[in-house]
Amino acid sequence: MTTRTQIYREVLREYEQLRAQEEADLRERKETLYQMVPRLRQIEQELSLTGVESAKAVLLDPAQAQEHLLALQEKGKVLHAERNTLLQSVGASEQMLKPYYRCNQCKDTGYVDQEMCACMKKRIMERLYDQSNVKELVKTENFNTFRFDYYSDQRREGQELSPRENMQQNYKKALDFTRQIEEGASLLLWGPTGLGKTFLCNAIAKEVLEQGKVVLYFTSGQLCRLFEAYRFGAKDEDVPKEDPMEDLLDADLLIIDDLGTEFSTVLTASELFRVINERALRKKSVVLSTNLGADKLVNQYSDRFLSRVRGTYEVMAFYGEDIRIRKKYEK
Repeated sequence: MTTRTQIYREVLREYEQLRAQEEADLRERKETLYQMVPRLRQIEQELSLTGVESAKAVLLDPAQAQEHLLALQEKGKVLHAERNTLLQSVGASEQMLKPYYRCNQCKDTGYVDQEMCACMKKRIMERLYDQSNVKELVKTENFNTFRFDYYSDQRREGQELSPRENMQQNYKKALDFTRQIEEGASLLLWGPTGLGKTFLCNAIAKEVLEQGKVVLYFTSGQLCRLFEAYRFGAKDEDVPKEDPMEDLLDADLLIIDDLGTEFSTVLTASELFRVINERALRKKSVVLSTNLGADKLVNQYSDRFLSRVRGTYEVMAFYGEDIRIRKKYEK
């Protein structure tokens, strides 16, 4: 896992490397042209000196400064015209004597007037998507593609809302939640399988990622394997090179899907509570989804785990028929 600060530094280094490569390419292009037309090197040197001569003219002879500046401007025009003629004679253009920037707005610095350029924001956004583990999923599972017609509009006995009305309410709560990340709001999505909990988790992830924030997304099984791999040093590709806890605590949003489906141990339950508790203290947002009721959550984790969640999370209940079955028969 990579923190937001690390992502930012990596992107800055990429811009530095990009500019270094562009400068090297420019030197190579110039040297090739100078060998073809030696006079071009002299013209470039003379043009670079006109700026120095202009400064000297203003400092050494202020009374005649305007006259000197006009003369230097005229000299510059003559040199530019000669240079263009020579370049055209070998099938080249003036642009070949300038850097080839990928972004002309920021000239590959990443910033325009001390504001982050759109190209840099795009690079960081792509890293955040890669970081989140849901890059491909959010293309199809997001707020724009959510369908309410999978949910029944018939209320059952004892229900204040039909499954569709309930889902519309959950949808709105989830969308509102994405605008409350700075406040440290947290959600618990609870209900049987196949009712859209994971879909909404993905939708939330996409919306928050597009705000330029860091989202970490795990199934509970993935997260528990991460804890165990670090603690016991398993020698496989899942082993983190450093303690993952700080990144889990620093991310703007942590999403843990399918809580309770993992093989829980004393270690994983303890580490999970540590993450949940510490993020609550730091006012960092979390989204949990689970099929387990309160009793089973207590049995699998602890009273203090459930107490922390009940005290700080907004609960969104899901009910109705398994929409995965309906989708299957639609195909």
